Amino acid sequence: MEGIELIIQTRAFPSHGRARVHESVLPFLGVKEGEAIEVHSISLSDDEKPKQVIVTIYADAMVEKGVIRVSPEDIAKLAVAEGDMVNVQRKVPITEYISKKVGRTGKAVQEGAGHMGESIEKGAKEVGAKIMPGNEKNEPEPKPEE
Repeated sequence: MEGIELIIQTRAFPSHGRARVHESVLPFLGVKEGEAIEVHSISLSDDEKPKQVIVTIYADAMVEKGVIRVSPEDIAKLAVAEGDMVNVQRKVPITEYISKKVGRTGKAVQEGAGHMGESIEKGAKEVGAKIMPGNEKNEPEPKPEE
């Protein structure tokens, strides 16, 4: 899981869906104030699925470094206690996610088409050699006599 780990605390003025972090955290996450982030609980066992909440991030110089402050409702959704470590990462917008997937798919199709073209060319040469033996070296076809 990407992102950074922060200690979770309850906000002094709770408001659902908002999180406050020290201003130095924003560049690490690659976000600007007011953008969405994902906060994940950290699983202690492999069979336990981490819980997630999406919140809007705000910078606050009064928040300690290494801490994220969220509402009690958001802490409850994560099923963590105050003081626990959580993973915080940038929420990738759907348009960016789709663009990346389309780019990868286009590249794969382009590579596949290149390989297919090579295969067709090779197959055509093999078939041509079977049909017209002695013409494998791109020799001109003999012209019929008049």
